Amino acid sequence: MNIQEKYNIEETVNTFSLCPKKPSLAMSWWFLAGIIAGILILSFFDYRLDEAMRWAIYILMGYFVLHSLYDIQIGSKIRYTFDAKENAVFKSSPLQAKRKIMKLDEIVIFVHSEMGSWYYALGAQKRQFIKSYIISESFSSGKKSETKQEAYENFVLTKIDKLQASVIKKTETQNQ
Repeated sequence: MNIQEKYNIEETVNTFSLCPKKPSLAMSWWFLAGIIAGILILSFFDYRLDEAMRWAIYILMGYFVLHSLYDIQIGSKIRYTFDAKENAVFKSSPLQAKRKIMKLDEIVIFVHSEMGSWYYALGAQKRQFIKSYIISESFSSGKKSETKQEAYENFVLTKIDKLQASVIKKTETQNQ
């Protein structure tokens, strides 16, 4: 699967959009299948657990099912659109209409790390650590992850950088 299919990328002359959580869709399906298998297995050993423990496990399993369904139905369909014509970055999801989250000429893309893995995040200048948005899958150490990271940097980050540079250049020429 190439990077355009992996992130569901759509691009025109002035726009570039991607779904950063789409690569984790397969993992969410497997996680959901594992939870359902766990519930089925647990139902066979239901009589060995006391009632409080049984309810606690079922509630926890129910939460994991809902979280997986959210990731599958909503999280994987969140789309970020970088629009040079409007100098804006938009976020859209199945639950929200397209809304502007920041100006394109003010974005900062940085690395955010969590528990041994890291991802690229998007934030506004001088506020990137207060409010940021995940714009890539998680990367870790290893050859396979380095290959994914390199492909992401060479395609996605390059396209975003070119759009941002065109907006900054356009703004500078208007101010002169």
